[in-house]
Amino acid sequence: MNIALNSFANQTTFASKQHSSVTPQNIEQDLKNILQPFMENKKAKIPSYSLTKGINPNNNDVFDTFTKLDDITREINFVRTPQEWTNCLMEELDEFLIARDEYNVNPSVQNYDHMEEEMGDIFYTAASIAKDSQINPKEAFKSTNRKFFNRINIMERLFEARKGRVYKADSLAQCSDTERRSLWNTAKRKIYDAQALQYNVQA
Repeated sequence: MNIALNSFANQTTFASKQHSSVTPQNIEQDLKNILQPFMENKKAKIPSYSLTKGINPNNNDVFDTFTKLDDITREINFVRTPQEWTNCLMEELDEFLIARDEYNVNPSVQNYDHMEEEMGDIFYTAASIAKDSQINPKEAFKSTNRKFFNRINIMERLFEARKGRVYKADSLAQCSDTERRSLWNTAKRKIYDAQALQYNVQA
């Protein structure tokens, strides 16, 4: 934290030349006062003029919160090009993999929280890419849920139809990895090719 504060103060030295009351020292102190509640995981008081006023980051409707925060970032001109978003997603994925490796070496609460945070960054970035493409992230997630629901349902039906003849296991879970992969790929093919079976979840 001190390195970041010193870097910030050094970058703002020019301000003291224009305003005698502004120095790198008091800028650093202001920054410390602002960051302290966040560093201590305390609830910081949101000023009435804040763009985030009325937003609860812990809202269970994460996509609703994302939409509000994403609108704010665009309002303050924090907009990326499609290529920048793609690069950002790859960077977030790399950071998650590093965090996961750290957790595997040392499964501490701190490392788990770091890994969880990096995964959240991946979700947020992916949702931002969706919004840039005029795709509703919530509807996209629903579509994927329906796809996996259908695929699992078809796998189960295929297994039951062939149990005792092709598959000797008593349940899908007891099938070998090779058998389960075969069923999975067959289910995908049936959905994509002929759409022979459709089990749509009503929203």
